[in-house]
Amino acid sequence: MAQGVVSDNWSLQDISSLFSEGMDDSTADEIIVENSKHSYRSIYYASVQTEALFDFLTDLVLRDEILVEQKFEYAWINTNSSILKAKELGVVRSYPFLNEPQRLIEPRNRILEHMCSIDSLKLAHQENVLGWEEAKVVQHPLLSATMWGGAGMCARSFVYEKSYTPHPLRKRFFVNSGFMLPSGDALHQLTSFLNDEQMKVSKKIYGSDALYSLFVNMPAIPIRIIQDSDSVNQLIYTALEMRNDFTKLREWLKLFQNALSQDDVSSIIRYRKELDSVSKYVSAKIGLGSSDKPVTMEAGMSIFKMSIQTDPINTFKNQFGVRATLNKLIFGSNGKPEIKKYLSMFEQRNTDVGYEIEKHFTKNA
Repeated sequence: MAQGVVSDNWSLQDISSLFSEGMDDSTADEIIVENSKHSYRSIYYASVQTEALFDFLTDLVLRDEILVEQKFEYAWINTNSSILKAKELGVVRSYPFLNEPQRLIEPRNRILEHMCSIDSLKLAHQENVLGWEEAKVVQHPLLSATMWGGAGMCARSFVYEKSYTPHPLRKRFFVNSGFMLPSGDALHQLTSFLNDEQMKVSKKIYGSDALYSLFVNMPAIPIRIIQDSDSVNQLIYTALEMRNDFTKLREWLKLFQNALSQDDVSSIIRYRKELDSVSKYVSAKIGLGSSDKPVTMEAGMSIFKMSIQTDPINTFKNQFGVRATLNKLIFGSNGKPEIKKYLSMFEQRNTDVGYEIEKHFTKNA
């Protein structure tokens, strides 16, 4: 079974706009849920565009195919975006999900019930439904696009048994409202793992001082793509070429995904053990001990030094195959030079917009 994902046309629209018009220096509204009510908080739209791009680049390299709703592809299909090359090659594919609307209605409505976790969301959604039924207009457009539209995409994901990469504003709403997507997505598990390991390495390198503890933490695949690209227009083409370099990892993800989809516990454990092996190797390489391989103190020439009791078999396994690929991604870069290079592509390095994007991808050690 192809390791596919359902993606938002909204994301591709924002990416196409980013490529053709540059970074949007306006703000968008993120929906937050606090104290049993929802409200809106401003966020730089360039950060939203960049997050959408980085999610898309990761999917482009590590998914077999990216499915978008055919009915709404007009949002980006008529542009001169380099995404069209991915569509031409069949990596991005339009699919007529709405040809069978009856399959989506009930799942979407149940998902909406879960999303409307507080009374203010329920009321606002009811006002949107009523406005649409009476005059084809909605009173709360952002909430409609984020929650109502997001529920529809989640329904597509559920009915057609595909993972879903939501638009960044939808992703934020899901997190803020307490709505959780299914955990059985192999690529999401892998990217979370890579992020955790990158942070572990960065903490070791930069420390965790109370004041000086911020560092850039970008997704691993976009880092590689930016390294190999000299302009904005090259990003998509570089990602498509890079698919060949990650064929084995994509095949591994497909097998991992099949195990997750079939709830094959023994196979899932086997794939997780491979990730555990990589984590163990990373810890040993940067000098972190564990309960079974502790850090010890050796005395030599009157100078104390650290010694890690390494596992030679695990070290050997991490020199080959998927494990070696993952280690290269983890130790490659934390993204600091790449985010600056990316901003320079848009002439936004050292600007207020550039500052906000760097801040967006900054973590606290």
